[in-house]
Amino acid sequence: MRLLSLTVRNYRLHREQTVSFDPSRHLIGGPNETGKSTLAEAIHRALFFRHRSGGEVQRAMKSEIHNGHPEVTLVFEAGGRKWTLDKRFSGANGTARLMSDDGATFQGDAAEEKLAELTRNAEGIATTSNQLATRWAHLWIWQGSSGDDPSGQTAGLRDQLVQRLQEQGLAAVMQSATDERARENIRIIHDGIFTATGAVKANSRLDRAIKDFTAAEQSLGNAIGIKQRLENAVSELEAAAAEVREAEAALPGEREKLTATQAQLERVNALQQEKEKQQLVASQKTKDRETIESADLKIRDLSGHIRALEEELAPKEAALASLTAREATAREALTNAEAAVRDMADTLRAARQQHDLAGAAVTLMEQQALVNELSAKAEQVRQAEEELAGLRDRLARLPAVTPAALEGLRGLESRIAQSQAAVQAIAAGIECVTADLAVDLDGQALTPGETRVITETAELKVGERTLLRIRPGGGATLADLLRELEGLRGSLTTELDRLAIRSVAEATEVVTRRQALGQEISNKESGLRAMGAASLPAALESARSRLATAGAEVARRTEAIAGDRRPTASVTLEEARVHRELTEAKVRETGEQEQALATAAGTRRSEWQQRHDELEKAKTSLEADRQQLDKLRIESRLLEEQHGTAEARATTLENARSAESAAQAALATTSRELDELRPDFLNTELARLQGVLNRLEQKRIEAGKRRVAAETLLAQDGTRDPEADLLQARAAHASALEARDREQRHADAIHLLHRLFSESQAAISESLTQPIADRGAGYLECLCGPGVRVRV
Repeated sequence: MRLLSLTVRNYRLHREQTVSFDPSRHLIGGPNETGKSTLAEAIHRALFFRHRSGGEVQRAMKSEIHNGHPEVTLVFEAGGRKWTLDKRFSGANGTARLMSDDGATFQGDAAEEKLAELTRNAEGIATTSNQLATRWAHLWIWQGSSGDDPSGQTAGLRDQLVQRLQEQGLAAVMQSATDERARENIRIIHDGIFTATGAVKANSRLDRAIKDFTAAEQSLGNAIGIKQRLENAVSELEAAAAEVREAEAALPGEREKLTATQAQLERVNALQQEKEKQQLVASQKTKDRETIESADLKIRDLSGHIRALEEELAPKEAALASLTAREATAREALTNAEAAVRDMADTLRAARQQHDLAGAAVTLMEQQALVNELSAKAEQVRQAEEELAGLRDRLARLPAVTPAALEGLRGLESRIAQSQAAVQAIAAGIECVTADLAVDLDGQALTPGETRVITETAELKVGERTLLRIRPGGGATLADLLRELEGLRGSLTTELDRLAIRSVAEATEVVTRRQALGQEISNKESGLRAMGAASLPAALESARSRLATAGAEVARRTEAIAGDRRPTASVTLEEARVHRELTEAKVRETGEQEQALATAAGTRRSEWQQRHDELEKAKTSLEADRQQLDKLRIESRLLEEQHGTAEARATTLENARSAESAAQAALATTSRELDELRPDFLNTELARLQGVLNRLEQKRIEAGKRRVAAETLLAQDGTRDPEADLLQARAAHASALEARDREQRHADAIHLLHRLFSESQAAISESLTQPIADRGAGYLECLCGPGVRVRV
């Protein structure tokens, strides 16, 4: 057999891959996890795995990233002919087809039988992983299993190998009849005790002894637990009864304290309401008094201010010019100093912000790539889903014309065309060449040179006395054809109306569009499954959650930096670290410079502040006094008209003060009475007493529950002697332990004998296989050079 080409579809990570093999030697290379071993596996499965089998082998072939069932196409030469094998592994619905270059084709099980014949596979096509391992096992080295013991794959051939050795006269070397009987007896006993993996076989004597010992251990633990529960129940019953009595004795006194405290709190609430009313009255009286005092004070202040303004106007104008010049000089010096400080402070702040941002950017860069990738994939999924919805909407809008309906319409149209052709063939044509008399056809004049087609019975009148009746096709046949034609046209119109279309051409277009849209919808759905649309939102949400903290930190740091000073984002983590070190040095340097400039600016600010205060004071006085003078005079006059003369204001103020004092005295009396009741203490005491009552009541209930539980436990387990049960359980435990140890010693002895026999037999086998190894080494030296060593 010689392999020519291989094509795999939807097989693990391969969507569709074709390999044409070189006639002499073919090497498949590539990075890890790119599907090299998968191609070799696909060849083996195509040749030896049944197409309708399922299980783990079939599931392992399926692709997790591509839709569809695994398919393998293998082209090979065997028996002097070229064969093409196609297999689709889809469980019970799998297919197999084997074709030769001479046209012979085999399907299903027949293809499997012919394939087994071509590969000389006497065991037949495999259906399980264990069977697969034995098919042409000498030609395949599977990835990850090259160091495994191959003896398991040849176990089914043991009898054939022994027969071959006996035929070649080597039976005496391998085994004698006595050796074989002893080994077989030990094997039978060993297999009765242990499984193939070395575990203790279920229901063997050793297994039963172990289970009996386990049951005895459990019984002993139960007996100890029952005795301990009974002892604990007695103690719990006594403690619970004492707690119930203690709680019931304390409850009445605490309830009396709670009632007294609640009465005092009711008095506190009444006083607080009275106090709030008195506070409103006192506040209003105080406002009345303050309004009168404020008006009186404002009138007197206005009079003094008016006099002062009149006196200050002249000297202020003389001093303003000198103050303006001195303030301008100081302001210029301060402006220069503060500008230098601001510039340096901005530089320092920017350096600190960039230093902080460099550290926060490291974490963000680690998550951004993953989020971008998943977001792009999510956008693809969203677009695909929108396109799929659009395709489905477009499909729903099309008339429901099926291919079968289209074929029916085409059939009707074809029959109409045939019927029309038949009518045209039977129809008669009349041409008036010349006429010396009037010629009428069915009442219409027929002029010379005019031609008409007659499809039905018509009357031709020549002159006044000649009347001819013309029947095309003899009459009856043409009428039948016309009726048939009209019936076909009616059927076509009815069918077109039922499908809501205008013509057969439109129906053809609709079917074509529906088929195209159906295929597009299928492709979109397959694409969505391939992209993992179902699990993608959860993965994207998880990635965004991990990015949220780092993103928020970077955003906060970036937002804190002015837009024109924001640094360029670092591309790598190493760049971010270097940037952090540089900004740290910049922070130290600019901090020192900023401190020196700030000290100098402070001195300039003190000088300017003094000059500025003097100037502003002078300017304000000079510019505002004249404008305010008339305003103050008007305001003073209006206030006197509103509140009266000085004597009237004094009387009103005295009355307001008396009313305020009376309200304050009443409020003070209520406040003292309220303070004597200590509201905060009463609220705390009320909460404490309620807590004490709740705890006592809960304690009484819980103690009652424990007492009932203890009484129930004593009633259930108190009918037997726990001490006697414990002694009996200890005796049974000791007996089971002795039996288990005895069976374990016996099993260990059988295991030792079985191992010794196996090791001896292996030594004999090695002595027999060494010639095979030597012969194989000779062949391999031709390929790999001298020094090759082979072991079988």
